[in-house]
Amino acid sequence: MVKYILILILLFRNVCNSDEELEISADQFTYDKDNTRIYATGDVKIIDSQFKLNAEKVFLNNSTNVLSARDNVTIFNSDGSILKAQKIVADQDLKNAIIEDNFLYIPTAPFNNKENFLRLAAKKVERRGEYWEKLESGVFTACEVCFNPKTNSYDPPLVQLRAKKIIHDKKSLDVKYYDTFVDFRGKSIFYLPYFSHASPLVKRKAGFISPTFLQNHYFGLSTELPYYIPLNDYHDITVRPRFSQKKNPSFLIEHRKNFFKGEIISEISGTIEKKKKKDTIKENKKRGHFKSKGNFDLSKYTSLNFQIHRTTDRNYLNTYKYGYKDSLESYLKLKSNRNYNYYSIESLVFQDLRKDINQKGVPKVLPRFRVDLNSQKIMNSLNFETRIEAMNLNRAEGDETKKFFINQNILFPTIFEDGTYINLGVHLNAGIYHIEKYENPKNGKFQFSDFESSFFPQLTLELTKPYIKRTKNYRTIIKPQVLFLNSTLNAFNRDIPDQSNVNNFELDYYDLFDRNRLSGNDRFDNITRFDYGISILKQSMSTNVSSKIGVAQSYQFENHKYLPKNSGINDKFSNILANLEIFPSKSIQIKSFFTINKDNFAIKNAYTNLLFNVKDTFIGLNNIRAPAVISSDGDNLIESKNQFNFSFEQRFSEFWSFTTSSTFDKKNKIKFHDINAKIKYEDECVGLSFNWKRQYTHNPEDPTSNSFLFLFSLKEIMENDI
Repeated sequence: MVKYILILILLFRNVCNSDEELEISADQFTYDKDNTRIYATGDVKIIDSQFKLNAEKVFLNNSTNVLSARDNVTIFNSDGSILKAQKIVADQDLKNAIIEDNFLYIPTAPFNNKENFLRLAAKKVERRGEYWEKLESGVFTACEVCFNPKTNSYDPPLVQLRAKKIIHDKKSLDVKYYDTFVDFRGKSIFYLPYFSHASPLVKRKAGFISPTFLQNHYFGLSTELPYYIPLNDYHDITVRPRFSQKKNPSFLIEHRKNFFKGEIISEISGTIEKKKKKDTIKENKKRGHFKSKGNFDLSKYTSLNFQIHRTTDRNYLNTYKYGYKDSLESYLKLKSNRNYNYYSIESLVFQDLRKDINQKGVPKVLPRFRVDLNSQKIMNSLNFETRIEAMNLNRAEGDETKKFFINQNILFPTIFEDGTYINLGVHLNAGIYHIEKYENPKNGKFQFSDFESSFFPQLTLELTKPYIKRTKNYRTIIKPQVLFLNSTLNAFNRDIPDQSNVNNFELDYYDLFDRNRLSGNDRFDNITRFDYGISILKQSMSTNVSSKIGVAQSYQFENHKYLPKNSGINDKFSNILANLEIFPSKSIQIKSFFTINKDNFAIKNAYTNLLFNVKDTFIGLNNIRAPAVISSDGDNLIESKNQFNFSFEQRFSEFWSFTTSSTFDKKNKIKFHDINAKIKYEDECVGLSFNWKRQYTHNPEDPTSNSFLFLFSLKEIMENDI
């Protein structure tokens, strides 16, 4: 039979009162006298801007705007959803409809890179515009429905909800279930006379989040019951009350708000503790913390950032598990980038929580100005860089400094035809300082108030010549590099307080070729030196995987007098520095940079990362090994470290996995910081996990703690980040 195609212009009387064009094709058309009613049969297809409908029989009444379709009805909507039914009676935009024997497939996020759908079926569906939908004898599942060739039928989904009646309220954005059964593999395991959850149309809705449970010496058994409150699409709050056996309740409130060009994220917590003091009770010890962080783009080039982070006492954040850090930073920063230039003004205040730190000696920076002016980088031409800093630093106890410092760099880079790169630099440095309450180590005098100045030039010459070799399978690049620095003794001016604390300096591979290897600009390298090194990179042409090895050393023409004895550059020849990035195969990755003692060639410090990944097994091992930092006077400034972090993940099947990790120190014996373990099951519709964590905080209030967390997730009904 020849198929006829008809283009009809139908007047829709909808809210927009606009004309809509329907494209209809069928094997056969029948019209009434006035062409107001059309009856199409045989492979009917209707194409609209919002949907595509397939059916065996379709009736269109243009005068009443009624569309009726039956027999193998399939509707493909513009949002990706698919509706299958035996019969539909609806208006021509499908906003009001009665649908019989309905099957609805709603696309959702892919799982394991596979297409995924929510499935909803009902004996009868009644839809009323944008207000509500009612389903009779409805079934909902987010699980995949698989065909069983042995039974020649579809197996029931892993988890599904069956209800006598389901109401989807589009105004309150609720889905309500009446007389509901929860089925597991086709068998009912739970009955609920009433049940509701948020509509799939809403991304966020007020309600409880899964609780967490914690057990330790300080709290006993405790639980946290979070409640989420969305205020609008860009603004929400989470309230996290905590209840425990041994302590009063505590509360944490998290606040998030997005603006058109910025955001603010804040949290505040608090509790009132009763502390026993001998035979008496000390009431109302108030403890808490506040943190607020904001980022705003004021213009295309300018941004404003701020953070306020404070707590009532040293141990509170650690004890209550509210994101402990050794030092809390509060700041206000206004930054701008224009062309090649950078400008900033900032103020910083710190709260140090370490037990051996006197808070009165912690500095405050109020304020600090920075200006970086740069010419365009051009080869075979003079390039200019100007660095300006003005800063006011004060303390409740200890020295205070006001300074203005300027650094002018004049560079002349050149690349020759054979790839040789030469960069000649002249560097002029000058500063003016107002110093108060400073114990001058140079003359041994206490300077209550004094003005100091400094001026010193430096000269650098950098040379690099890469050699490249290509074969069928590999590309090899060998790059020797040298740097000559001519400096002056005035660069390390001890009449000026060292606010950057270079006494903690230790030579690092990545700063070997820097003009100033010390931090900040209060101390510069004052020894003329010669740096030299070589790096080798080998890259596979087929897999693009590359391995790299670098070795470097420095020669100082004189000895450093005031840096730590084991800084790595206190002698004329520095320690040997090496960097390894090796990929023996796609499954193994080794990264390490380490220092070798020049006298006995023993490894002094090392930062190593090992990754092993084969099929469903992942192993990671990180190690930080560093010796103690000893001052020029022989004092122990920083203790030695040998810290490990171990992680292991094993995927047993498509859905089951196990992960564990631990951080510990290894010196004379193992000292654990934490141990974690998690078992997780997750498929396209159901997820559950059990997590155990033991944390050794070395906090006198709570030296160790065990936390147990069980999370359960049902897709689109009760979702959690498992």
